Amino acid sequence: MEPEKLTDFIDYFRRLAAANVALAGSFVHGAAGRIISGSRSGIDYPCLWLETPSLGFEEKDGTAPLGKRRCAFVVLQKVPSDDYEAQDAGWALAEDIALQVLSYLLRDRKARRFHFSLNEKELEPVATLTVDNEIGWRLEFELAQYAPAVQYDATKWVQEGGQGV
Repeated sequence: MEPEKLTDFIDYFRRLAAANVALAGSFVHGAAGRIISGSRSGIDYPCLWLETPSLGFEEKDGTAPLGKRRCAFVVLQKVPSDDYEAQDAGWALAEDIALQVLSYLLRDRKARRFHFSLNEKELEPVATLTVDNEIGWRLEFELAQYAPAVQYDATKWVQEGGQGV
């Protein structure tokens, strides 16, 4: 995976959701509005929601810049609004799945697919206000890898005055 490429980044989490037994491929990505608009229709729960990431850069020693995707994932679980026992079970299930997602990221970090750190990260509870009555856990994170795609490629530029670039 090349985290600086948005499609690779999203596909990584889509494959993660497909590989997880509890999620069974239930995956959405995008801003909150996109998720809320889908909550009455096609979301299967539990669900892994990948928020729209940002892309930052860091330069070190003149090599290719380090691309850093800053993002958050949320594991959502639908629960009945009037059943506290079911809500407690939903919180526990969603937390367990969130920890499974973290273990997958840590496994791939160990394989040196990207840099990922849990330092100063907090798994936060979330409760939505949609008709699906979703609850879950959210984690902000950053994946980093050298970004070779941020190298100048003259073939992607119009030559000035026919003189070459």
